[in-house]
Amino acid sequence: MKPLASRAPTRPGRGRAPLGSWWTPAPRWSAILLAAWRAVVLAGALAGIGSASSPPCGQPGLIGLARTSELTSAGDLVATLTLTDAAVASLSALPLVFVDGLAVDAGGPLALACGREVAWSVPAEAIGRVEHAVHWTVLPWPPVAPAVAALTGDEALARYTDRAPPGLYPWSDVALLRPAGAAPWPREGRANESDGRGRDAAAAPPGLVDDAAEWVVGGDAGGLARLARAPVGATKRFVLRYLPGERGGGPLVATCLLDDRQVPAFDGLPFVLVEAVAGRLVALDGVVVVPGPGWHRLQCLLLPDDDGERPITWPRPLIAAYLWGDP
Repeated sequence: MKPLASRAPTRPGRGRAPLGSWWTPAPRWSAILLAAWRAVVLAGALAGIGSASSPPCGQPGLIGLARTSELTSAGDLVATLTLTDAAVASLSALPLVFVDGLAVDAGGPLALACGREVAWSVPAEAIGRVEHAVHWTVLPWPPVAPAVAALTGDEALARYTDRAPPGLYPWSDVALLRPAGAAPWPREGRANESDGRGRDAAAAPPGLVDDAAEWVVGGDAGGLARLARAPVGATKRFVLRYLPGERGGGPLVATCLLDDRQVPAFDGLPFVLVEAVAGRLVALDGVVVVPGPGWHRLQCLLLPDDDGERPITWPRPLIAAYLWGDP
């Protein structure tokens, strides 16, 4: 298996860097196991996207995306994406851009064809003044995998009682761009051991821990699930969990989207500042309002806020969760 992009990483804002969603050079053993599992899940989830005769792109067992990005002197975000590996010859991806933690209009989905560089941009008027950072990434489009979208809530809950539904793994990490004059958020303003907005940081549990957002089912005495249902207009609780490795401590901005829209999931706030501690579990409580009937995708993101070059193995993207809205 090769990295998702073969180009060497660079400092943020200085040319090409890999857009790898779960593969990194020389990962720790748990990352290797997760990479092998995610390759199988991705390949299976993509099998129904293209036609039966559609040729694969590069290595079909993974998603490979290469990128370039920069903030121009005029303040525009200019970026490119190239599909290098997939189970099918073309995919659609939704670009997301955050300015100081808030989502801005980045345009509609991009059609990515194997080996063909696609340029896109966000004008300075949409970026505005940047005090801290510009982050960008891409998500699968449409948000809900076709295999799940074809099912009702009852059918999906019955089919995926003992296994994860397809299409929940993200395709990329998050790029950080910091223009001249911008600075990281103050460290003293971040949730660490506990600040009332999340759960206390805890020692790493035994075994592997998925970095994911999962629904709280069955009340406080219940468990967590990646597929749940709730009436339209109701609030649905979830928990965001992230376990930093030995190289994974540092500042983060945690935010969540429902489908393609950023939501005020953390006590009415669209994002929360977090100080991740290596070997300590980050667990944040959040809620969303079910916006309408049918399927929705909850995708939480961790936006890095390091001052300078960050380790390329951190933070790993979070696994998403599906929500069925009952009419």
